[in-house]
Amino acid sequence: LLQCSGKRDVDKYEADCAARDRASLCFRREEAQIQRLEEENEKQRQYELDQESRALDAAAREDVNRYLQSCKKRKRLSLAFRAKEKRKHAVWERKQEDAEREKRNRDTRDRAMDSKYAELAREKEKARIALDNIRHAGCNFAMNPFAAVLDDDAILGNPYWRR
Repeated sequence: LLQCSGKRDVDKYEADCAARDRASLCFRREEAQIQRLEEENEKQRQYELDQESRALDAAAREDVNRYLQSCKKRKRLSLAFRAKEKRKHAVWERKQEDAEREKRNRDTRDRAMDSKYAELAREKEKARIALDNIRHAGCNFAMNPFAAVLDDDAILGNPYWRR
């Protein structure tokens, strides 16, 4: 009996140990499962954060690329505008030079015409004076009727008989 009682105690102890081991094993398994779920949730959360971070990085890179393209476009447009302004200014300068050249040509032509007409007027005045001298000279052959034409004072309007 004692042996039977000892055997029962041993069996009971073994059963208690086995139950305790099973309970411990179940507890550890549940804890491990909870830990795995928490790790999986943490991995999922970290994956979502990484995805969001990558999306933000991609958006930032895209913003930088758009900004760079905008800067290049502005620079290109600025260069085109300055080139256009330079061409306009060159055309304007050419027109100004042409206008100045035309003005000089016109002035030169006008001066030439003025000197031509002044010379014609002097010749006409000399001819008038010569005709007046011939008409008013009388028959005096001692005096040269063309002396007034040869004298510069006659050109200025002072004929020889008024001197």
